[in-house]
Amino acid sequence: MAQRYALYFLFMLASLPALAQRPKPAAATLPPVDTVYFDRDWERTETLEEVAYARIARHDAAGKTIGTVRDYFYPSWKKQWEGKMAAENPDKPTGLCCGWHENGQVSFRGTYVNGVQQADFRSWHDDGREIKCASQLQDALPLSNATIHCSNCMHTSRKVFTVDLPVGTVGIVYKLDVRDEGQPPISWSTALAVAAVAGSGGAAAPALLSTAATALTKQGNNAPPTVSTKCHWYITPDESAAQQFLATKGTITRDKMCFRAAENTPQETRPLALPAGTRRLYVCVNNDNYTTDATATLSVTALVQTCQ
Repeated sequence: MAQRYALYFLFMLASLPALAQRPKPAAATLPPVDTVYFDRDWERTETLEEVAYARIARHDAAGKTIGTVRDYFYPSWKKQWEGKMAAENPDKPTGLCCGWHENGQVSFRGTYVNGVQQADFRSWHDDGREIKCASQLQDALPLSNATIHCSNCMHTSRKVFTVDLPVGTVGIVYKLDVRDEGQPPISWSTALAVAAVAGSGGAAAPALLSTAATALTKQGNNAPPTVSTKCHWYITPDESAAQQFLATKGTITRDKMCFRAAENTPQETRPLALPAGTRRLYVCVNNDNYTTDATATLSVTALVQTCQ
């Protein structure tokens, strides 16, 4: 037994140098923390008298935020917002985010996807009362159509539909149909979509949009086209992007903001959640047929929320 203990002791002594030489794990290196100051309109400022908010965040070499971003009321340094950002200027929250009133009460909590609130979003007044919202559908662009000439024709192959949205719009349902000249005409009504949402009770906005889109999909399918029109199109809130589309051969570069871009998708009915405050959209359609004109037909229905 004594010999066995002696062997254990010798083994431990032999192991000590190896343990002592084991390298320590490298410390994680994070980019430095940036502090940015904003005025009450959330415009960046370096004038102390104008500062109302401060943001603390880390950024990578490309300027994109890393990890959690935190905003504070200034000069109290009470937390105002916490979450992650898909992009800044304009801000696009992503994932689970939370906000606070200056008195410390929670102002909102919920999930964002690319800046858009999801179904779990809830908000509260500064006295703790939950904010309740009612939703209704309104026609933002009644059924409209336009002839867009072929890409090799003398006249323009492009059309921009301008859609003005009501105050409080949180999303839209659009139905777009692009078909060759001579194909069966198309028409539909948004009444069923409105009725479907009216009967959905207090469902959250994403669910209401999906319900409306399902109802609208059933409209206007009595005479499907026999050929598929070559086309590409965009939905953007950016007026400069729409101008670029018209000034070029139907191109919008990647530095412009687009909510939807599609190629050779001549028919689509789809719900689209929108960032808060969106008041105008541009639906830009280009006919890519070489020799055949086409007709673009579009309707846009807005989901409007009023909260109290």
